[in-house]
Amino acid sequence: MKGGGRREVNQISDVLIPLDVQGSQDWLIVLKHFSTMLNFESINTTTMQKVPYHWALIENLLSKEASLELTASFPQEEFRLSQGEGYGYSWGKMLASSEDISLMLKSSDNRWRERMAQGRLTSDLRHLSNIWQKLIEALWTDSYRTAIGEMCGLDLEDCVMDIGFRRYKLGQLHRPHTDEPNKVLTHLLFFNQQWSVDWGGYLRILKDSQPESVFQDILPLSDCSVAIVRSENSWHTVTPLTCPASECRLALRVAFFRNDRLSSDFGEIQLAA
Repeated sequence: MKGGGRREVNQISDVLIPLDVQGSQDWLIVLKHFSTMLNFESINTTTMQKVPYHWALIENLLSKEASLELTASFPQEEFRLSQGEGYGYSWGKMLASSEDISLMLKSSDNRWRERMAQGRLTSDLRHLSNIWQKLIEALWTDSYRTAIGEMCGLDLEDCVMDIGFRRYKLGQLHRPHTDEPNKVLTHLLFFNQQWSVDWGGYLRILKDSQPESVFQDILPLSDCSVAIVRSENSWHTVTPLTCPASECRLALRVAFFRNDRLSSDFGEIQLAA
């Protein structure tokens, strides 16, 4: 593990446990809760799809109990409407480990510095519920980075990662796109416990840049997450929402970006054979 920014799953130094609990059965229960926040078996047993590009549908990454609690405490404050062509959703405060933020601040990409200055990018998780803090901490570990990288055939060790909350409401969408050239991998986690097929808001894997060129539609249900390896043809979209005004599509976007301090260009990272 590089530096002190990312943590192993069973390291829980930020959690204060009473001395009379440490070493007891209760202590073992706490350890088990942290180590099982993410179901790594669901990642390890997922087959990477190669058509129309490299992507994967990962099922049951989170337990039902954790998923319900995460949905109930999904952040609602400090969201902004995305601006720019093709965007139509609200995004929340972005999160990155202290190690990755230090690398972002040295990057030639000024957007990270701007977000830091605006208070939109932080490693401080205190505004989140306890269950969300635990999930973000689990996503910051080397164990997660290694597992998702091996599943995708990518070496993510030197990539920087940011995590962002997404909320989509009636009429909103995200037009077909392949992601930024310096993005290596996106992992999308969904947090809707129920979602009607009539409500739109599908994550649509596309054959090409046309929104009607459907390869597969995926409902934003909490038992599913999707990994997409960025390429010139990794077209995908979020279809327009037609849900009741009271409903909201909830997602967490985990993104790995090439560290341009270690690379002289933005060429594609090679997939393992």
